[in-house]
Amino acid sequence: MISSITLDDALARGGPSAASFARLWRSLWDQPYLPNDLLELCRLTFARLHADKVEMESGNALAPGIASHQRQAVLADRALDDPALPDDWKSVLLFAEYYWIDTQSIPDDVADSVKAHHGEAGLVFLIEALGCLDGRIRTARCLRDLAAGGLANDR
Repeated sequence: MISSITLDDALARGGPSAASFARLWRSLWDQPYLPNDLLELCRLTFARLHADKVEMESGNALAPGIASHQRQAVLADRALDDPALPDDWKSVLLFAEYYWIDTQSIPDDVADSVKAHHGEAGLVFLIEALGCLDGRIRTARCLRDLAAGGLANDR
């Protein structure tokens, strides 16, 4: 099944553009601004908000340290209330939820909290990474629908 994790294989026929997209994906997981496990929790947050079972079940080898209880807390929509999750991670996950709903709705105090924990560069990276994560999830969903003939059935 195509997911944001396996999307590059499905797009490989696109040549140089697909290769560039794959490099962008890999670069998200090789940066100094946010821990990969936190970025993966953002991906899972989007998967939950999209109600995308394939995404929720997809494991990410680029974030191997993610704890099972953290993954489950995000998927069950309990992460922001989880006392075991650090406040700096909660601020990023809250930002991700606002971002998914409407980027214009992100309150200044939520963005300021991310900046306080991860710096201005961390906030900028987060915004760019969330756009990429969401775009990949949406693209994977479209390709799954096309493969299953789901677009015609959804109308």
